[in-house]
Amino acid sequence: MKKSLIILFLICFTVYPAFSAVDRYSKEYLQSGKHFSIMNPIVEKIVEKGIKSALKKETGAKFDVRFTGYTTSSMKKGIFKFIEIFGRDLTVNNIPIQYAHLKSLSDYNYIDYTKNPIEFKSDMEFMYNMEITDESINAALNNKKYQNILKNVNNIAYPLFVAKGVKTKIVKDKMYIVLEYNFPIVKASKDKTFVISSDFQVVDSKVKAKNVHLDSAYGNIPLDKVANLINLLNPLEFTLELLETKQCHGIIENVNIFDNKVKVNGKIFVKGD
Repeated sequence: MKKSLIILFLICFTVYPAFSAVDRYSKEYLQSGKHFSIMNPIVEKIVEKGIKSALKKETGAKFDVRFTGYTTSSMKKGIFKFIEIFGRDLTVNNIPIQYAHLKSLSDYNYIDYTKNPIEFKSDMEFMYNMEITDESINAALNNKKYQNILKNVNNIAYPLFVAKGVKTKIVKDKMYIVLEYNFPIVKASKDKTFVISSDFQVVDSKVKAKNVHLDSAYGNIPLDKVANLINLLNPLEFTLELLETKQCHGIIENVNIFDNKVKVNGKIFVKGD
């Protein structure tokens, strides 16, 4: 009996430190079982409510949120399994967005929300869908950063013309780009306008013009040169780039113009510290 007790004690002594050393917040541990707790659904609802409130404060819009965690303690720490967010009529970086849908693709996500700014402690991947309108794009084009793009266009276009400003108008499944311009050498008394219609496609995660059309009133300008001009002006891609942050890298997979708005989908990658 004594031998058995000693063996049991030795087994417990060797097993217990290993058990106590388990990181209960690690991906391996949390994904190893269901970790059922009667408190989980309650905590998940509290988290959903908190996320809705924070998003409303930041964007002024209402959101629907679906959230799933592993354990009560890991959720409190900022670790979760899944999140899905739906929002309408929100504003991000002063750009109005008609609709946004974000869903996590990674099933272990860790955010340290106690830091300011928050820190991402794990690599995360999300898919997104978004709808933007004329209002969105024209708000982006008023950003001071867009002046650098116009400056680059003017360096290329000199001495043919000087771009003064760009506006867009979406009609059904086409975007009309209105370029205000003048002449650098013999300046006209009033700025002139140049209107191009275009659809867009994604090439290597970059938004490029396609199906470009130019009104015959502008003469026989080669359409490839007009397409190059649109790609230089880049109103749509510039808008999407403004929605990114330093912590996130987004890729665009599809762009469609339909029903007077632009629909965009793709993925967002977050690199953990």
